[in-house]
Amino acid sequence: MQRFSEVLRSLRKWFETFSWYSAVRQFDLHLLFGGLSVLMLKELLYQILPFSSYHGLNVVFFTIPLSSLAYLAFLAGVWLTLSSANVKYTPFGLWGYAFVYLYPFTNMSLSSLLTPIVYVLLGFALFRYTMSAYAKR
Repeated sequence: MQRFSEVLRSLRKWFETFSWYSAVRQFDLHLLFGGLSVLMLKELLYQILPFSSYHGLNVVFFTIPLSSLAYLAFLAGVWLTLSSANVKYTPFGLWGYAFVYLYPFTNMSLSSLLTPIVYVLLGFALFRYTMSAYAKR
């Protein structure tokens, strides 16, 4: 845990060398949970709306790559929260992404479970770190 704490301090120092970091770091939780919310909204709309309205959703989510931008915002939020004092919220974002990835809970196979398993395990390891004494420093 001590080595991971040193890695996070080094990551924070490296991010501080970029000029954009000071402007973006205040939006770390917004990026993390906002990107996750847009991804969940997309999945909910695909489940709720009838099949005939998918063309409209494809225009919103794929012609304008909103789901891709949401995923990139989620990843940026993960990295920004890792390098901030809000690191305690990162496991919840990782677990949330695993939920969104599996959301319809149909057609599950081993290959479709690998990505969520990785996110859940990373979230669990990060949760253990945030509960340790090294995260309080």
